[in-house]
Amino acid sequence: MNLELRSPFDLDYPSKYESSVRDGPVRCISFNKRGTMLAGGCSDGYCIVWDFQSMSVIRKMKCHVASITSVSWSRSGLCILSCGEDNKCVYWDLKKGTQKWIRFDSNVIMAQMHPKNNFIFVASLSQGPPVIVEIGDTIKRYPLPTNAVTSSDTNGEESNNSTKTVARILHNPKISNSPIKDIIVSRNGKDVVVHTQDKTIRLYWLDEQGIHNSELQFAETVNKNSWNQCCFSQGGEYVIGGSAKLATHQIFIWDIRTTRLVQTLQGPYENLVDLAQHPIQPIIVSVDEQGAMHTWTTRHKEDWVNWDPAFTEIHDNIVYEEREDEFDIVNEEVQSVQYNKNQNFEDEDEEIDVVTIDRTTRSDSSDYEDEFINLYDSEVDYNSTSA
Repeated sequence: MNLELRSPFDLDYPSKYESSVRDGPVRCISFNKRGTMLAGGCSDGYCIVWDFQSMSVIRKMKCHVASITSVSWSRSGLCILSCGEDNKCVYWDLKKGTQKWIRFDSNVIMAQMHPKNNFIFVASLSQGPPVIVEIGDTIKRYPLPTNAVTSSDTNGEESNNSTKTVARILHNPKISNSPIKDIIVSRNGKDVVVHTQDKTIRLYWLDEQGIHNSELQFAETVNKNSWNQCCFSQGGEYVIGGSAKLATHQIFIWDIRTTRLVQTLQGPYENLVDLAQHPIQPIIVSVDEQGAMHTWTTRHKEDWVNWDPAFTEIHDNIVYEEREDEFDIVNEEVQSVQYNKNQNFEDEDEEIDVVTIDRTTRSDSSDYEDEFINLYDSEVDYNSTSA
């Protein structure tokens, strides 16, 4: 869609179903930084990249021997990180077509690229602490501390078996008595959404002191259903949650400022597995249990006046009545003579005013003696005498 034609009064969250795409058993999806490409991980180990504008496949590669659990883009948009149930992460260079494998001792639940560094990512394992991995000529691993007594050491060794840590715990609050399923940070880095198994989505805010509870909670108040996925909107003003209710495909959108439920999106009768928010436009892409991707967008109306101020929009068809001689073929000489006659008639009809005396215009030309009088609009006192 052309963003210049969008009305500034359109909704900034999706409100209708647009289309669906089925190119494989997709389980997880992720947008690149600008939202021009969409990456998806499949249950058969394939990683697929789509051009989001046309939803055509531009890359497809076998990365894992088991189901992929998450995909993440690098900041440059040239590399994809995928992790799966085969105990490894794959760093895929789209431009060169090369892969780097990083193996672990247990299943990788999720892996995310560094927001600025294209060669650093963090992996969350099913057994053991999370690990920061630096990709280079040699793979460097730095396990993150999970308790306050773990000492920090910035001198990490270049070894796959390194147990040194490069971080320390700043804040360790008690979020809930239930296990945490997901943690999402907004694009501005100030808000955090924590998704727990007690069917509640909690909102927190970050600063240099740590994480603070905003006492804002979002839940499905009617059926008390749990959630499979949650995220922020493109501007961070809304919280989006994907319901885990069986045989339903529901997406709930809440306004953070008022904590009010502003929109409920109802899709096909398939369980929602994952969803992703477009980084720029109010578009959501969701994945069902069968691997189909569904696109949700706003009910936008293109305003062509923003493109051309002279454009006139009509609501009903107008029958155009042409003139009798509008499309007649006329000789150029006859047309030129007729044009000259019309010009002469217009000149004859013009009235010439011979009474009104126009005021002289200002000028700095030296041909006029009263140059400075007209230029400065000054008045000369002829009665005064010079000293």
